[in-house]
Amino acid sequence: MTLSVGISLPLTGRVSSVRRLVDELTAEVALAESVGLALAVIPEHRQGPAVTYCSPLTLASHVLAATSRIQVATGVLVLPAHHPIHVAEAVTMLDHISDGRFRLGVGAGYQAVDLEPFGRRLPERGRVLEESIEALRVLFADDEASYHGNHFAFDRVRLRPRPASNPRPPIWMGSWSAAGIRRAATLCDGWIADPIRTVGEVEAMAREYRLAAEKAGAISRDVVVMREAWVDDSESAARRDFSAAVMPVFDYYRRRGALDDSATTFDDLAVDRFVMGDASRCARAVRDIAARTGADAVVLQLRHPAGPDHERMMDVIRSLGEALAAIEGTTVKRTA
Repeated sequence: MTLSVGISLPLTGRVSSVRRLVDELTAEVALAESVGLALAVIPEHRQGPAVTYCSPLTLASHVLAATSRIQVATGVLVLPAHHPIHVAEAVTMLDHISDGRFRLGVGAGYQAVDLEPFGRRLPERGRVLEESIEALRVLFADDEASYHGNHFAFDRVRLRPRPASNPRPPIWMGSWSAAGIRRAATLCDGWIADPIRTVGEVEAMAREYRLAAEKAGAISRDVVVMREAWVDDSESAARRDFSAAVMPVFDYYRRRGALDDSATTFDDLAVDRFVMGDASRCARAVRDIAARTGADAVVLQLRHPAGPDHERMMDVIRSLGEALAAIEGTTVKRTA
């Protein structure tokens, strides 16, 4: 079997400056590329800590310039906060300068702070997302694009340069709702499963996504599964340190309505959700997640706001790459 494995970048870290954070994350992606990992995913949120980044498309450009093979995706761009013409222009440039290595991952957003400063209310975000993707598809497809919706309208826009990828740079959608899965199936080229749901839940959602995509006649039906992970010397060591790093993240999800209250302890959350242990155990878990969900890519959040630090992350990436390559009958997918 062939695994496409990636890493998701954190929005912040225990470092002294934004420049240092960006340098560390770029070095981690470059190392991931060198050990055979295939994808790096960059999220978007706003008004966070002082040391963070707020423009995933800008960071994607920087990371793509520092690498030559690994694919880079937004995971996800909160699309209703952006105008589709601006997004199309930025994505087309990334498509050209990366030789087709960029993937546009989008989502509706789930917190007001990411939307309201741009005049978007949470209840309307789904409808705005749909229009944005429809407008992007028209811009990528037509030499002179026109679109008229309730939230966006334009006439005879000539996107220049035209996209390098045919028919367009891939668009992936992150969603956990039934309506979102239908949108991903009918409007996009792939679906991103968040790390909040259990693998069993993702397995069922992936089946629904593929059925809906097949019914819609979709050419591409990529499934990208994201997981929170911790690589250490053993499972017991991982459990000891992972709890302090990941529980604040899931408390954040819970406060914003992205997680129900049925799983409140680390042990509850860990069941069928986290990837943790030594590198070999984590590599096997990635293989099993891909087998259960049919994922085209499994993306691990290995570095969290609370750690590990950059030096430890470099060791983790090396050991994980070696472990993935060593799985019998498994080939780590290397980008061209």
